[in-house]
Amino acid sequence: MFFLVSLVFFFSMTTWCQDNEQKPYYLCNRAQGKIKIDGNIDEAAWKYANEMNMIRIISLDRPVSETKVYSLYDDKYIYFAFMSYDTDIWTTNINSKRDSQLWLEDAVEIFLKPNVSEDTYYEFQISPKNVILDVFLANSLRPGNMFFRFAEWNCSGLRSATRIKGTLNRWNDTDEYWTCEVAIPFSDLPSVKDPPVKGDTWLFNVARYDYSIYLKKGVEVLSFSRITKLEFHDFNEWAFLKFN
Repeated sequence: MFFLVSLVFFFSMTTWCQDNEQKPYYLCNRAQGKIKIDGNIDEAAWKYANEMNMIRIISLDRPVSETKVYSLYDDKYIYFAFMSYDTDIWTTNINSKRDSQLWLEDAVEIFLKPNVSEDTYYEFQISPKNVILDVFLANSLRPGNMFFRFAEWNCSGLRSATRIKGTLNRWNDTDEYWTCEVAIPFSDLPSVKDPPVKGDTWLFNVARYDYSIYLKKGVEVLSFSRITKLEFHDFNEWAFLKFN
């Protein structure tokens, strides 16, 4: 009996380890110097951040639109920087208020799950206009209009800035890129008791929605982790973020 239980445990742990070995991970370095949230991404600190490679969701192919993403942290914040190359930068006039449906226009997205064993996690989206959607989700089921109820939470200390190299919402010219810098305070994340230290590991993902007349299908959805279906909230497919 003991042998059978041990065997089941062994195979369960082997499967779990194999699943985790297949997950991509990102090494988040500690910021060496101050970061000014202005959308420029020109601080010396960013030179020491590792770059994330973005792929298309579902097909897992290389994207048409290049995106460079970086992350750093210090005692107060986790930082993200996005360089989104885009020949047709586009937003809507409808989504101009906080917690609008930003996934219906150009936007970048951050998911954070500090406690791997708990259901709670966070979602942040930012548009080229620097409109913010921030959500504290109790679970991934989101029955009924639960998503919008979760969106009533605001990360009050969040700071973000965007810059556009091109002309917003003018489809008949060629744009170059738009950038986004984000600082998320640990103190405003209800499930985080203490700031992370070297060796701590979270689940996370970053994503991008790119709508463009220059894309064959009109839209391209990108991700750092290997998302195999049109569902970003399945955190079993997210990557690991390890604080260095």
